Amino acid sequence: MELILSKSWMIAGFTLSLLSIIRNDSLQTLGPYLQANQGHVPKWCQMIFLCTVSVVVLMLGWSVNGGDPAWGRLNVPGHVFTQPAIFTWVYLIPPLAMLLLTQWGAPLSTSFLVLSTFEFTNSSSLIKVSLLGYLIAFLIAMIIYGLGLWLVERWIFITNQSAQSVSPVWLIAQWLATAFLWGIWLVQDLANVFIFLPRQLELLPMLMCTVLLCLGLCWLISVGGGPIQGILHTKTNASDLRSATVIDLLFGSCLVGSALLTSFPLSTTWVFLGLLGGREGALRFHSHRSCQPFALQDGGPWSRVIGADLSKASVALIVSMLIASGLQPLL
Repeated sequence: MELILSKSWMIAGFTLSLLSIIRNDSLQTLGPYLQANQGHVPKWCQMIFLCTVSVVVLMLGWSVNGGDPAWGRLNVPGHVFTQPAIFTWVYLIPPLAMLLLTQWGAPLSTSFLVLSTFEFTNSSSLIKVSLLGYLIAFLIAMIIYGLGLWLVERWIFITNQSAQSVSPVWLIAQWLATAFLWGIWLVQDLANVFIFLPRQLELLPMLMCTVLLCLGLCWLISVGGGPIQGILHTKTNASDLRSATVIDLLFGSCLVGSALLTSFPLSTTWVFLGLLGGREGALRFHSHRSCQPFALQDGGPWSRVIGADLSKASVALIVSMLIASGLQPLL
């Protein structure tokens, strides 16, 4: 009876974690895609596209890693995330907390809350790697947009002002960029979901997990992303098809770089916030110097916009660490 109950808690934890991670991380991976395709592409086409990419990435990772659904990121030497012998209701608290924080609109790092709960000794390494990822992404975006990409964003602003049509080529490019980003994001963040399940899965359980992920994606597309999408509303051209393509490519490249440097999980949320912060800083700097200002001014000055993002993310980080540490005696 205890074993059956443990498996029930395990499956419930996996399902809630999958739902909360899709709902929260839609900001960084699918946020630009959802906004840019709204009104242009039928939702059922978007569902088929994203589900196809997800199936390929999940089954490829499961196949090449000998049945490991998390691409080996839970078994990094020196930083192993062990599976509990018995699951209890306590393991449902982290994904439930993620759902509540997401509803509040906080850019929550699911890695901090979920992974730290299972192996709290790895939390300091997780925070260090994630904050370093934020800083690197911030500097990369500041340099790239500051040196040249700001011209692209100004061109996008001018064409939008003159109501020029966008070439269909950009739609194809945006979908390819989204496939690239969504694929590498799954490689990075699948650990946050599959930490609830055995480190080796048979084919049937893996297929069931894949179907569940696809159902969650279909739901996400049907509702348009949720309240956390509001963070993108204060960023210049974030809903434009062309800007979304560039953002996806840069973010995906940052994740590829981090994957090459270390196989230890990190917070992709903080990397994305760093990218948006550096990008917006460079665009507002050049917009201020330009004879034709083009940067979005919603939300106030750049420092206030970035401060608002960081304050919510920091509160979510603190709450995550408090929950993770407070659950340790119960576990």
